[in-house]
Amino acid sequence: DADSVTSSAATSINGPGSGGGQGVAAAETARGHFGLQLHFAETLAARKPMALAEAITYHTNLHRRFAYGNLSKQNADPEFLALVNRLVALPDHAARLDLTVAAFARRDEEGLPPHLFDFGCFRCEAPDERGHVRIHFGNRDSDDGRGPLDRSKTARRRDELTRMIRFLAETYPDAKAVDGGSWLYNTEAYRRLFPAEFVNSRTPLEGPRPTHGSSSWGQFVDFRGRVKPEIADKFMQNLKVLDAQQPWLAFPLPVLMTTAPFGAFRREYGV
Repeated sequence: DADSVTSSAATSINGPGSGGGQGVAAAETARGHFGLQLHFAETLAARKPMALAEAITYHTNLHRRFAYGNLSKQNADPEFLALVNRLVALPDHAARLDLTVAAFARRDEEGLPPHLFDFGCFRCEAPDERGHVRIHFGNRDSDDGRGPLDRSKTARRRDELTRMIRFLAETYPDAKAVDGGSWLYNTEAYRRLFPAEFVNSRTPLEGPRPTHGSSSWGQFVDFRGRVKPEIADKFMQNLKVLDAQQPWLAFPLPVLMTTAPFGAFRREYGV
């Protein structure tokens, strides 16, 4: 899902981690999503003077999905690069996809990075030097067979946001604004949770921009982790005419940036 953040983990791709890994079932559920990402990397490498290893590392969500961290804030993890080297040595897409799925099954689930604060499906960062708070969203409420943005859960999500804003107001009273960035702001189900000033500010993220974040790749899967056929088909059609100089344009839903003063959030949730 969008706006989610991953963290580094100590698990080796060559064997099960301390928590037993994601497991075969979870890895097979992710197969369709991994397949789309490998297709994207393979197409990009074929259209642009770029090694396939570079395309997989920096133009898919695999580094973050495998809990090796955010490439916008760190260098690629050596363990992940070792996996990529194994992938590019394989003869075709099918073999690369099988290895990706098998490696993911052995990875532990991501933990909560120390710089994030957790409020159910929402997480937030401490204010940056401008006093802006970045918020994130993840699917952590779907065990009942309904997604976290189901209308029946609107009150639950808004309660999480209320707790988050109360925490920020008490801990960082000088916070100036709240920022977001995700494909999710294209959907009414997500927008209805926020102040009007926040959602009305949404602006497409212009390029050049990274294509390794969940803010782009989350749009392809539903709350069960299964690929959405219609949007996946549109993406595959877009890959046939991929502009290697602007690869982010292949994603059917653009990343939208949002911002609003912190006071708008305090008023919205009565904090």
